[in-house]
Amino acid sequence: MQVKSETDRHWNERAKSGIDVAKINIDDTVQRDLELQFVLQNLDRGARVLEVGCGNGYVTQQLRERVAFIDAFDFAENMIEHGRKRYGETNNRFFHDSVLDPKNTQGPYDIAVCIRVLINLRNLEEQKRAIQNIAGLLKRGGKLVLIEGYREGFEALSAFRSGVGMPALRPASINYYSALTELMPVLQREFTIADTFHTGLFDFLTRIVYPSLVGPDQASHAGEFHLKIEPIVRAYAGTDMAPFARLHGFSLIRR
Repeated sequence: MQVKSETDRHWNERAKSGIDVAKINIDDTVQRDLELQFVLQNLDRGARVLEVGCGNGYVTQQLRERVAFIDAFDFAENMIEHGRKRYGETNNRFFHDSVLDPKNTQGPYDIAVCIRVLINLRNLEEQKRAIQNIAGLLKRGGKLVLIEGYREGFEALSAFRSGVGMPALRPASINYYSALTELMPVLQREFTIADTFHTGLFDFLTRIVYPSLVGPDQASHAGEFHLKIEPIVRAYAGTDMAPFARLHGFSLIRR
């Protein structure tokens, strides 16, 4: 039996916290909707989909409207219970499982969706294993929509902040951020890259411009500023801002 980490226990307890259901998986709903936009444009109406790390099912119930069937699992039992009770099961199934040792999946799948799951694993080796396991659950030519946080973006933002007199960013202590360059070899071995996404402009505005306006101590939570810049961020995704991205997304085709 896989032993839960501190991060696993955090998410299992958060499911019972009474937090707004739209914010249980992530407090910043603007970031979540930017992620979701990339995911939705990479779905196919007739696809059988696997959602890795579905949390409380908030995203699942939006995905299932756009695909034929979705299997959604999480390692937090309380999250699965929450999703099943609140959203039910129509053309979807909620179940408990681990990306490090999946036992209850019913592949092969046409598409797998994995959003900010790898950062909740303990180390780089577990992240590599998770990618290989997901690849094994996809049919040949199937697609993985992967969105994850990486160390390079935090380092670039922190360096810029230090240059203008602000403290460095401190990633959440429950997360493990590898470098994208460390994971890219296993991604390229298992997949070819079809499309990309990044949050560079969003992160620059929210982690540098916003705290410079209100003060770093007042900029720790998403708020009205995030909502106001959302149309700007959606309108521009130039590669020049990619170095500042905390998150990178990929549409990956199984070799």
